[in-house]
Amino acid sequence: MNKIIEYSTHLKEIIDEHLYKILIGLLLGCFSMGLVLVVALSKQNDSNIVQNDTSAIDNTNVDSSYIESTNSNKQMYIDVKGEVNKPGVYKMKAGSRVTDLIRNAGGFKKDADETEVNLAKQLTDQDMIVVYKVGQGPKVNQTNDVEKVNINKADSEELQKLDRVGEKMSQKIIDYRNQHNGFHSIDEIKQISGFGEKTFEKLKDSLTI
Repeated sequence: MNKIIEYSTHLKEIIDEHLYKILIGLLLGCFSMGLVLVVALSKQNDSNIVQNDTSAIDNTNVDSSYIESTNSNKQMYIDVKGEVNKPGVYKMKAGSRVTDLIRNAGGFKKDADETEVNLAKQLTDQDMIVVYKVGQGPKVNQTNDVEKVNINKADSEELQKLDRVGEKMSQKIIDYRNQHNGFHSIDEIKQISGFGEKTFEKLKDSLTI
């Protein structure tokens, strides 16, 4: 009996002596288990987010494909006039270009001014494409309608409306006409320093006397 009591007393002393170590061990164990659980839950959440993102991307691709398919099936009505073999209104697919329209219209006629047609232009619904004869396009008409400047009567401000003519050049024109009793032809402007052949070619359609 004494031995049992003696053993119990010794065991109690050991427990009392190492109690704080045991408690610290238990606390560390609990902390480690909690940390493992947090990491596991975090990985699971990340996996769910990735799956959701992938699903969203897949849905976006589906929507994009549907939109592209819908647009490609859309029909447009385009009116082509002028120097083509078969003028009229044509039903075209969305994304078609002028070159497709001209092909459908039988191509250009012999006198068509092909240089004035932008074949790469993308068509939109209700467009009207006009193919002019050579020498009858809008640029030709614009050139004919240019307001001409009378170099025998224009003042400095009016002369400066001409391309590449500033204050100094306009004064040279005025000085020349005063010294030579006016200009007798528009070609005579080439006698003035600064008005070479190239400049004259650009200005001649805007000049008169």
